[in-house]
Amino acid sequence: MSRNQPSLTAALQCCAEFDSERRICEWPSCNLDGEYRAPRSRVELRKFRWFCLDHVRAYNQTWNFFAGLNEVQIEEIRRRDTVWDRPSWPLGAGPNISRFDDPLGLVGTEAVTRPHTPRDAALAQLGLDQQASIETIKARYKLLAKRHHPDANGGSKNAEKKFVAIQEAYNLLINDVAA
Repeated sequence: MSRNQPSLTAALQCCAEFDSERRICEWPSCNLDGEYRAPRSRVELRKFRWFCLDHVRAYNQTWNFFAGLNEVQIEEIRRRDTVWDRPSWPLGAGPNISRFDDPLGLVGTEAVTRPHTPRDAALAQLGLDQQASIETIKARYKLLAKRHHPDANGGSKNAEKKFVAIQEAYNLLINDVAA
């Protein structure tokens, strides 16, 4: 390389990345389409330079991920990559589970139990608990029946299925109280 010619790195730094539909090769004095991407640097692996096929091959042959690092830094990167750059610790010395945060409430402190009897299932269908009175059952049925009636939902099949399930739950609870 002569003294008057700028270095390849300096020339590439002068080239701007085009965000238009057609990318031009970033190699100095090349006007071909830049169809192939190559990482800008070790710290900008998600930002790319765009080159034609011949120039991306030349760029990749000279690109060195570990350029500028000493032996200790290279070994540190190798060790982090061994565990996919995730923390590790000895067995039994991991993070404290008592600090576990559950913002969606998916792993709540109360266990969700399924209904054990038909009466429990009917109460769950109506969204009521075990202590629901007959008046509460009737009021809840009236509310849900209006909300899920097929005529109020444009003849929706899902609304009809829900309406039938609500009717069956209500009939079971009313018959249970009468008996």
